[in-house]
Amino acid sequence: MAHAAARAEPMTSVASVVARDLRPLVRQIDEDGFYPKEVLRELGAAGAFAHHTGGNAAAGGLRDAVEAMTEVGATCLSTAFCTWCQDALVWYLDRSENPLPRQRLLDAAACGRRLGGTGLSNPMKAFAAIEPFALKGRRVAGGYRVAGRLPFVSNLDDGHSFASIFALEGAQDRFVMALFHAGQDGVKLARNAHFIALEGTGTFTILLRDAFVPDDDVLSEDAARFVPRIRKGFVLLQAGMGLGVARGSADLMRGDTLGRKQSALLPLGPDQIEARAAALAERVADHARNIEEADRGSFLDVLRTRLDISWLALEAAQSAMLQFGARGYVIGSEAARRLREAQFVAIVTPSVKHILTELAGSDR
Repeated sequence: MAHAAARAEPMTSVASVVARDLRPLVRQIDEDGFYPKEVLRELGAAGAFAHHTGGNAAAGGLRDAVEAMTEVGATCLSTAFCTWCQDALVWYLDRSENPLPRQRLLDAAACGRRLGGTGLSNPMKAFAAIEPFALKGRRVAGGYRVAGRLPFVSNLDDGHSFASIFALEGAQDRFVMALFHAGQDGVKLARNAHFIALEGTGTFTILLRDAFVPDDDVLSEDAARFVPRIRKGFVLLQAGMGLGVARGSADLMRGDTLGRKQSALLPLGPDQIEARAAALAERVADHARNIEEADRGSFLDVLRTRLDISWLALEAAQSAMLQFGARGYVIGSEAARRLREAQFVAIVTPSVKHILTELAGSDR
């Protein structure tokens, strides 16, 4: 039955999964690039990915999804980022204009049995005229043949799914959004870069070589029309990453008995961080209630909130580092990890510079 996973009562809370399964792995995830696949499955079983399905997004579901991600991100941004990738995949499936992918895959993705990611970094930049579309496709019997290269797609492993958008050859301004499956013929995963943080996120370069996309895996035959229906959720769901880093930094500062008194005069302490995070969470909740508004002005408001969350994550992590001082400036310190994670919040699509470009364009 459709959406059964979204309605099922979870046996374990997200907080319990974080405390029991995730926290002991944080150093291994950060330092060894361990991909916490089984933790993600447990988060799915706890309901983390199902909140915003079945028409529940505006009625608190999207807000609850962000809160679950914030809980994860307060401990580990790598896992929170994978949570966002999974949430985004679920978001696309739930809103698919073609009912077949929704019927086949939504429940499995929403409860974590089917993991996957979102290959929309390039398309989002392309629709904003920042870079060209990386994927090209042509119509064939029963579907499409697609070729191209996506530099970084995350939360992937063999058998995982991801969505992306390709430009249709021979049809000006026609774009198709579809699912791809890692390991299928013509879809190759390649790891050709190492990052200063978030190595444990199942991030790969995707090489598409005449990959066949059946009609059953098409989410929208008109992605230019479909993207305005999903872009607010795509961006708003990311709020849990930045808010999680901010709250995790505040927790780190508050738990630092040695440096807390010496750092009382820092301009941003844990109380101020948490107050700003709470105010931003309220803004996220307001946007979530209006998630069905697809106009550009509403989307720009979401971008402004996303930008402010990026600034908070950066400032909070910086404050934690300043409080720890030399103790934080060593390999393996939690303060240093938080600083690296916060920088990722500011560069993941839509990055700070992407958002500022969009907002500057709205003023012209």
